[in-house]
Amino acid sequence: MNHDSEQPEPGGTGKRWPYVAGGVALLVAAVAVAQSGALDGQVQWSDDHRAAQAPPARVAVPAPVPATRQPDPAGEVRGIVKAKQEATIASRITARITAMPYGEGKSFGKGALLASFDCSQTRAQLNAANAAAAAYRKTYETNAELDQYEAVGKNEVAVSHANLNKAVAEAAAVSAQLADCAVYAPFSGTVVEEIAHVREVAASGQPLLKIQSGGNLEIELIVPSRWLTWLKPGTPFRFRIDETGQEASGVVTRFGATVDAVSKTIRVTADITKQAGMVLPGMSGSASFPEAAATPAAPPKAPNDKPA
Repeated sequence: MNHDSEQPEPGGTGKRWPYVAGGVALLVAAVAVAQSGALDGQVQWSDDHRAAQAPPARVAVPAPVPATRQPDPAGEVRGIVKAKQEATIASRITARITAMPYGEGKSFGKGALLASFDCSQTRAQLNAANAAAAAYRKTYETNAELDQYEAVGKNEVAVSHANLNKAVAEAAAVSAQLADCAVYAPFSGTVVEEIAHVREVAASGQPLLKIQSGGNLEIELIVPSRWLTWLKPGTPFRFRIDETGQEASGVVTRFGATVDAVSKTIRVTADITKQAGMVLPGMSGSASFPEAAATPAAPPKAPNDKPA
């Protein structure tokens, strides 16, 4: 028997087996990796899907705390001292100024002469008007007497009577102009400003003096409109003057007619009940209301939970 004829051929099955086994192993590994990636993607998609379908978490958001009124420091507001009575004296005629006895800063009493004018021409016109009225009166009286004897017509009597009335009216008009030749003080006070001067010709309506009442003073305050819940006429307060540093006492007398819609304030007028030292119109200061500082602020509301 020839044993050489039974030897396997080169490149047979025995030599190919290691390669086949390695390829199978690589295929199995690839399949395993693919299955693992698909499983991870499924798990990730499932988690995302559940997260998307889950209801949103409720987050506690504090509600905004409403603004509460904080009392003003010691209930202080600003104010200014003013005269209760102020006036601008003006000329009612066109004439030359002959006298102005009270200059700036001088005090005067009620009814004092503040200014006088040269009215010589007006007096002459009044004399002429009175003379004309006297002549027309004589004519009318004569016609009225003749009418009793039917020596004059009724028409002449009526015309003379009308002329008399006209002359009397003209004399009264000129006399009224003479009343404007002097200006008298409407109240006791002080001259604030001297606008015109002696020997100047003042036109009708031209301002001459600015005057104000002397010791009759008041305080004008600007307070928050929310104070109207407790501020009443008769409420006392203290007023510290900036110029002197001294303190005065006052009491509220009246309120303004309207509230300012922008600043939420209202004008308040008060009388000075007690003062120390000099107090002049135009001085400013701070008014303190103890009752305002004692007014408690409204308590804040509790916050509410709201969904996100």
